[in-house]
Amino acid sequence: MKHLALLCTLAALGGAAGDSAAEPVDAPGRPGEAAAARMVVESFHSALLASMKEASVLGFQGRYERMLAALDESFDLPFMARTTLGTMWQELNEGQRADFMALSRRLSASRYADNFDGYDDQRFETHTERPAARGTFIVKTELVQPKDRNVRFDYRLRKLGDRWRIIDILLDGQISELVLWRGQYRSVIEREGFEQLVETLEKRIEELSQE
Repeated sequence: MKHLALLCTLAALGGAAGDSAAEPVDAPGRPGEAAAARMVVESFHSALLASMKEASVLGFQGRYERMLAALDESFDLPFMARTTLGTMWQELNEGQRADFMALSRRLSASRYADNFDGYDDQRFETHTERPAARGTFIVKTELVQPKDRNVRFDYRLRKLGDRWRIIDILLDGQISELVLWRGQYRSVIEREGFEQLVETLEKRIEELSQE
């Protein structure tokens, strides 16, 4: 998988901080909540592995469509889009917000379709789940790769209605995806404005589909 090694290097160098032992933890949720959060993550992993196993047959577009459906099922994508923009979100009109949420959804699916583009006997293992700050749960997992180094994926979930949804991923337990993207997006917005960010992300989606 193309870009996991690069991200793991960022983690080793002390990339964007994510979960830590010092994080305040809320009181444990009702019995069964941990299992429900775990099930969401494992369902997503099943869909991801299925796409990986059929990667060559599906091609980029097929993997992209599979991941769109999996992301919609398991992630709170609107929340993640709002969070990556930080305070800039309040300055957007309704049309811009809707456009950015759609763009973020497409970009997320494109990243998965590009990164997870083959299968070589990998498997996901779920290790533990625990309550975390602000009513969230952390589910700790690992991608086991017989021919490469293993990679930790720790998922943060929050309750949306009656279902748990993924709202962040900590690569190797250290790099928060939301923090990483928020920093990059803020840099573009501060230098060149929101419209340039949209143009940059549209270009990146096109590049991913061609790689």
